[in-house]
Amino acid sequence: MKIELLKPHTHAGRDYPAGSVIELDRDAAEWLIAIGSAKPATKLKEHDK
Repeated sequence: MKIELLKPHTHAGRDYPAGSVIELDRDAAEWLIAIGSAKPATKLKEHDK
């Protein structure tokens, strides 16, 4: 599931700034959405392709 980060986040040892679009398994993505750290991605940003 692709999400857009609303807050900085570290995943698999890599730091991602707010606004990054990343792909995670559904459980992790839904957890980040539930705690307000991400939202479902609506489109890819140029630097995330």
